[in-house]
Amino acid sequence: MSADIDLFEAMNTQRAIRYLKPDPVPDEMITRLIDAATRAPSGTNQQRWSFIVVRDSELRGKLGDIYQKAGRAAIPRLQYVEAENKRLFNSAVYLVDHLGEAPVLILACIEHGGSTTLTTGASIYPAVQNILLAARAMDLGSVLTTFHKAYEDEVKNLLGIPDNVETAALLPVGFLAEGVSYGPIKRRSVDEVLHLDRW
Repeated sequence: MSADIDLFEAMNTQRAIRYLKPDPVPDEMITRLIDAATRAPSGTNQQRWSFIVVRDSELRGKLGDIYQKAGRAAIPRLQYVEAENKRLFNSAVYLVDHLGEAPVLILACIEHGGSTTLTTGASIYPAVQNILLAARAMDLGSVLTTFHKAYEDEVKNLLGIPDNVETAALLPVGFLAEGVSYGPIKRRSVDEVLHLDRW
């Protein structure tokens, strides 16, 4: 397990990592990721989150099949990405075909009262970001994915998820594949996104 890194270094170098080694990830590292998730803010501190860690190879394969079915349907809508960034597009397609090979899959889930809204995400996505930052600190790769949502009922049936719980994100987790690294990320400048007092 690597040493912790500076928070701003983690934020400035945390990339979406889709190419992972099949090597097992120690239990203590996964426990640390979930512990980091539970440190996130939660609406009125209700902490209605749950995290399903899938290590079983058969279940990972079935989740991979669902993800592939959903991803293959979504790929034609991603052609604009290919036009702008072929490497990003190719890595997304790679994950569609190989998600089930990741040694660990984490489903971040949120309990709700019958329906979800954008604000429901405010109580789960900070936890997901904590997982991603903790993974970066431990030199584990991961990425927030949601293609599986197109087949939410299949995922819930496969894993026995109750009706009042929604899966918010599916995160493959593993050690970075050879030739893959964290590093500087490209983002729009603050000047492009900052508005002072008014739009």
